[in-house]
Amino acid sequence: MKKTLLTFIFAIAATFAVAQTKTFTDNLTISMDGEVIDSQASTITVKKESDNTYTLALNNFLLMGEGIGNIVINGITANEENSIKNFSVEQNITITEGDSEGVEFWLGPELGEIPVALNGKMTEGSLYCNINIEDLGVAVTFGTDIAKTFSYDEDLTVIMDGEILDSQRTTIYVDEKTNGTYTLALNNFLLLGEGIGNIVINGITANEENSIKNFSVEQNITITEGDSEGVEFWLGPELGEIPVALNGKMTEHKLYCNINIEDLGVAVTFGQADLTGINNVESENGANVIYDLTGRKVNEINAAGIYIVNGKKVLVK
Repeated sequence: MKKTLLTFIFAIAATFAVAQTKTFTDNLTISMDGEVIDSQASTITVKKESDNTYTLALNNFLLMGEGIGNIVINGITANEENSIKNFSVEQNITITEGDSEGVEFWLGPELGEIPVALNGKMTEGSLYCNINIEDLGVAVTFGTDIAKTFSYDEDLTVIMDGEILDSQRTTIYVDEKTNGTYTLALNNFLLLGEGIGNIVINGITANEENSIKNFSVEQNITITEGDSEGVEFWLGPELGEIPVALNGKMTEHKLYCNINIEDLGVAVTFGQADLTGINNVESENGANVIYDLTGRKVNEINAAGIYIVNGKKVLVK
């Protein structure tokens, strides 16, 4: 039933084209004269231009509840180091009117051309930046500073209503932040060949045991548009804020995780549960070596679910 409904939605929506712009949702902290006056979830979009520069937009910016407008900074160049793009620019801009409902007046355009200073970092899953608007005496900080970024390339298995729909090689990105939390990003996620979008989960905390970091989190997220060529419509943003559940474990070189998206009736499993290498386990005397999806070794299969048997995923109904 869910597959039929999703196919119907995609068929209707495929006529609408969307911009290929990466969208980041994170916490925005606003300071005035060195004092924090507001902190809230916000969205910043970053578009890569044809000349390999970037355009960053913080739209519908409010200050103390009053409308400032759209802060758009063009011509940003980035230097990449260890898969992290670093950027810093100072330029004059004109803040334009926003389009947020309920705001009758936007101050920004009345200021004329004003100087702004921008610096920050960007990865496939995260954006961290500071924007200083001296004429307003305001500085904004978006996200959390990025210490390291990792990319993991493993098999991703997609399951709907207990049925395996797809299994393919996929990349998941994990950013380690300077405050000790992590951001996990599964970008350009497709379901039944159609675009869902970027699934990004922030603020993940991990407990380390035997050099393996274990994590489990439930939170509400908004799936954002992907940027994969050939996909004209992304369903995820149309769903609004939805709950997701994530659990898994990781090392510097390996990642295993489950992501449950209940509103889509979909669960995805990435990688192998035994980070020490289930793929290399050999049966002794012909006996099966079995692990469940928590990485726990079991003697026999006595319930429906997905198991790792002799290094291979097996669905038991």
